Amino acid sequence: MSILQDYSSHERMLGELKLRAIDYYTLHIRTDLRYDQIVYSRTEFEKFEQWYYSDYLSNRCYNHSMEEVSKAVVDFTRERDWDQFHSPENLAKSIAIESGELLECFQWNSDFDKDEVCKELADVVNYSILLADKLDVKLEDIVMKKLEENRKKYPIDKSKGKSTKYNKL
Repeated sequence: MSILQDYSSHERMLGELKLRAIDYYTLHIRTDLRYDQIVYSRTEFEKFEQWYYSDYLSNRCYNHSMEEVSKAVVDFTRERDWDQFHSPENLAKSIAIESGELLECFQWNSDFDKDEVCKELADVVNYSILLADKLDVKLEDIVMKKLEENRKKYPIDKSKGKSTKYNKL
């Protein structure tokens, strides 16, 4: 197998975002390693993954598109072979469970810990991304479609400043 074919198969497996991160890692973080030393060494790849998820992604979290975020969540799950447990039913249950944990942050009063709220919200979003992937739909598309439906149900002239349900406007 040529290095080009090899790189191509890694591209499919790891995804473009992770390959760009490996390039950055070998140029700026671990200049003593080559690409193939990271990809073919379990120990080096685990070190790279630790850096990737703890430093690289967190430092760039505000620069990612929804597509990149979705791919990162799906890749994370597939790399651990957790997809086998993710039926649509199980993912829907997980969304409800995590939503309950999010609500728990506000259980007794409105004095909440923003970091905890963000962690629980991220769990809800992660499972939502996985369910969308399982159903082979894009979250952006279904959200925009629902928003268009809501625009029809809640026209500005009838609903502005009101919390009334659409059938009572």
